[in-house]
Amino acid sequence: MLPVLQSNLPYLLQAAVYTVVLSAVVIVAGVLLGIVVGTIASAAPAPVRWLINAYVFVFRGVPVLVIMFLGFYSFPAVGIRLDAYSAVAISMIVYVGAFVTEAVRGAIAAVPKGQIEAALSIGMRRMTMLREIIVPQALRLAIAPVLNISLMAVKQTSYASIVGAWELSFAAREVVERTLAAFEIFFGVMIIYFIICYPLAKAASLAEKRFSFDH
Repeated sequence: MLPVLQSNLPYLLQAAVYTVVLSAVVIVAGVLLGIVVGTIASAAPAPVRWLINAYVFVFRGVPVLVIMFLGFYSFPAVGIRLDAYSAVAISMIVYVGAFVTEAVRGAIAAVPKGQIEAALSIGMRRMTMLREIIVPQALRLAIAPVLNISLMAVKQTSYASIVGAWELSFAAREVVERTLAAFEIFFGVMIIYFIICYPLAKAASLAEKRFSFDH
């Protein structure tokens, strides 16, 4: 192992823990938000669907870094004081939620219509049908895209350093400024990110093969 990287590895690993924690919070909360909003979008009246469509359209069409800046500066503007981690986490949760909403909504739409027609033919109410038939199958279909969205979220936490949140990328910049060993440090950071992201990427690949109506 390169000497500079070896001597600074404990510091980078400590920062990696912050990255993992931030990623976990964002993924869990963002996925829950997306599941709720995506399910509502499939059964809500038109005005609610329009609001959800606007939310998804805007947040999927804007870079996450812009959303982070808006979150970081908008809370103080309305008198709410949040640390950098909280502002970044809230911003990314809402951002990830938009992607998951679309994935869940698409998964619900992919449930075979024959099953919906059969449920309606026996007099099942729409909410019961959603809870008992559609949503369980849709969540199975949504697993792979949600895992890919989660992978994206882990990578995007690296932008948190720009608004002052200390995590792996921030720590790497600190070490580079002190040692001037940019290649060695960012080579190590690349490996750490790969170790964090590989399980999600592998799980998404397996889910695409396992969870489909063809199996």
